[in-house]
Order: sequence, then C-alpha cells, then structure tokens
Amino acid sequence: MRLGIISNLDKDPEYAFARYAATKIKEMGSQAIVDDFYSNSVLAKESSAKVAGYEGCDLIFCLGGDGTFLSAVHEHFLKDIPIIGVNLGSIGFLAEIQPNEFEECLSLIHRGRYRIEKRLQLLTTVIREDGTEKGSGICLNDAVVARGRLLHVFNLDLFIDDDYVERLSGDGVIISTPTGSTAYSLAAGGPIVKPDLHAFLVTPICPHTLHSRSYIVSEDSRVEIHIRKFNDPPILCFDGRNEINLEPMDRVIIGKSEHYMKIARVGHSNYYQTIRNKIRARGSFYEDGEK
Repeated sequence: MRLGIISNLDKDPEYAFARYAATKIKEMGSQAIVDDFYSNSVLAKESSAKVAGYEGCDLIFCLGGDGTFLSAVHEHFLKDIPIIGVNLGSIGFLAEIQPNEFEECLSLIHRGRYRIEKRLQLLTTVIREDGTEKGSGICLNDAVVARGRLLHVFNLDLFIDDDYVERLSGDGVIISTPTGSTAYSLAAGGPIVKPDLHAFLVTPICPHTLHSRSYIVSEDSRVEIHIRKFNDPPILCFDGRNEINLEPMDRVIIGKSEHYMKIARVGHSNYYQTIRNKIRARGSFYEDGEK
C-alpha cells in the first residue's frame, strides 16, 4: 500500500509522530509518502518516508487536530483519496484514531478492515448585485456569514428553495453539513445530525429575536442569504478560512457540492456515545491540559 502522511508541526513537534508512523508503515511492508511541502524537513530525511505526490495513495493519514484535518480536506479532496485522522489535538471530532491506537489501526488497514464514508460538502457562491460572481468555496463543516469587527447586529434575508423564510437579525448565520453539526453550529444551539443523513442545517448566530431555531433542509435544497445594509462589512468564511468580504445586496447561495469527501474509518463506534464523551471532555481538557 501507498500511505500518505500529512502532519501539523505545531501539534507534532519535530514531526516525531509522523516519523514514527512512517517507520511503522515501512515495517508492515508499505510505502509512506510525504509531498514536497516537507522536502526540507526532518520528515523528508526519514529513511522510511518517500517524498512524492499523494496521487496514487490508498489512504492519507492526517496527524493533528480538526483544523489540520480540514486544511488537508481543502487541499487534497479533489485527489479523491480517503483521509483518516490521528488525533494529536484537543478533542478531535474528525480524527478517529488516538496516538496509542495507531499500530493496531494500521494493522487493520493493511488487512482491509476499514470502510470509506462519503461525506456531504457544500458549495457556496457569492453573487454581486449586478449578477457577476464575486467568489466561491467548498466546505466540509460549514459556511458562515458573520458580522464585522463592530459589535452591531446586522440583517440577513433567508430564502430556502426560492421561498422567503424570514429576516435574521443578529451576529450572522451558519450553514452546516451533518459532519459540521458538532462544530460551530452546535455551539450556536443547533442540533446534532448524524453524518450519513442527507441534509444540511441553517443556524442563526445570536439572533436578536424570541425565535431561535435551526432549519434542517434536504441536501438537494438551495439556500440563499441576501445581505442587507450594515454598519461594518460582514464576512463569509469556509471551514474557518478563505474569507470573502461581503457588500450590501450580495447574495450568498449555498447548495450541495458535487464533490463528496471520502473519510476512512476503522472499526465500529457508537456515534452518539463518542460525541457525548468528546463534548464532556472538552471543558476538562482546556482547564487541565492547555497552557
């Protein structure tokens, strides 16, 4: 097997775990691949690792936290190679494997005892008032329209499948995939949605209203956010990155991307028990583990 490695130096000092992973991959008769990004690092000098493109890899191991995983997705999902996460971060909703489980999981992968899940992604496009395209992006977790730096509420008009729904007044709105339902959307009061459901969510952020509920829509739905006048320019961002500055009368159009993300999973896990344990652990981690 050809197994790629992507590692976050902030989470993996001196690429120590990545070098360990490359060694174990070679010991099991496979080839560990890192791309040119690591060509001047100690990881590239590791005899167990080969510097090459990730094209042709069977899987890519992503070493780090959820941010590392999302960065890897944005960079490599078009290669159509499944990614599996090793959690070197805090909680790691997207990273299934704990560091002490790596060898066991690697053995299962070599025996073909893993499965591939296709995760819904969203395509978001911004259209100017004159009808021209301003920008676009794809996200695995969420697309967020959020207020600018001033602490002022601003107004958005929400349309679903060309039907006017309501005017949202507050800090913005989150359009989330099921995968991203446990991220920012959850913190904003949105529901938990299993990743295999064919739907996505629209969740207001701090709405200045007595009504504060998420909308769950079909994966084939089309959501439009119309930007009203504001005191400070709001932004649109995809999975917490790649910002687009918004202007009055811009239209933000969100729908299903034709490109699904492939995530490799090892073994069976109780989704709801896993989520419960990770959410419960989050507070204690930040109190006891983060400096």
